[in-house]
Amino acid sequence: MVLAGAIIYLGVMRQKKEIMIAVDWSHTKGLVTYDGKKLRTEDRKALIKRLQTHSLRDKDGEESIRGAQSKPPLHSPSVILEEGCPTSLTYDLLKVGSQVQVISNRATEDYRVAHGIEKSDENDAKIIWELVNSGTKLRPVNLDDRLMHLHSLYHQYCRYQKARVAMQNMKRGYLRHFGDGESIASSDVVPYDIAIDTLKAKEHSLLAKLSPLVAGGESMRMINTINSLQPPAIKGLGNRIWAGIIVTANPIYFKNLSAYLRFCGLTGDVIESHKYNRHARMLYHMLAEEILKQKDPTFRPIYDKCKADIAEKHPDYTKLHIHNAAMNRTATMLAKAIFEHCNGG
Repeated sequence: MVLAGAIIYLGVMRQKKEIMIAVDWSHTKGLVTYDGKKLRTEDRKALIKRLQTHSLRDKDGEESIRGAQSKPPLHSPSVILEEGCPTSLTYDLLKVGSQVQVISNRATEDYRVAHGIEKSDENDAKIIWELVNSGTKLRPVNLDDRLMHLHSLYHQYCRYQKARVAMQNMKRGYLRHFGDGESIASSDVVPYDIAIDTLKAKEHSLLAKLSPLVAGGESMRMINTINSLQPPAIKGLGNRIWAGIIVTANPIYFKNLSAYLRFCGLTGDVIESHKYNRHARMLYHMLAEEILKQKDPTFRPIYDKCKADIAEKHPDYTKLHIHNAAMNRTATMLAKAIFEHCNGG
């Protein structure tokens, strides 16, 4: 029986061909993918869903031979990306069990020039696929890489924080519904308190793990090079916000400042279209609030000047309206400073 099972397993292995997907990525135009047969233009969610579907189908097909498994399927598609791609994309691909490898973007450019091929996303995806099949050297990426580890810890932290806030809201709702503390027993809310304290402890634990990864000027292995994660000298920029910026809106992955500000929701056009990263915008507004509390010597005067200018130009604005407008401008100036810091400005 054991020998028969082994023969069947080898037969399945021979019949299966490894699927490889070459990806040309972009912040604004979506992803162009090529698997050797078909070109697709799809967003990140569509690609992740397609990879998940394939992985689940592959796992179901081999379950009787390999048994239940907690690890990703052996035949999950390989995804090839150019160096310099956003780490968040790599992290999402690794989470669904894909084997992720990166190729030098210089190799793609050299191939295009040598063969007189026009520059386009579709051509680049095909070139990546051709280079891999011709034996071009690749670098595998896994969740043990320190930047991948930072992504994992930060996303865990955000999930626990979201759960704690939800539990706190549920506790307040319970108290409103059943009366204040005098009309109900204190033991009635103990389960909520236990859950809130447990979630808060987990948050602190994760924050303690991710802080050393972004503090003290340590270097981490990026997808494309070794970059220092030493934060700029801004009072109020703590490890929690800095880690969030590195994970969510790392400036090194953007070609220019205007693209970065649009991604972070700090320009008027994207506010109207709602096409921006809400978490990145939240982080920069959190940072603006912190520099006010810590009285940063550079950015607190900027806030004060913006506030005075807005009040003079718009006498009809309320105090809250003036404050919010000044905070928006301050957040934009902070994003500009961090972009320049990360890109050697």
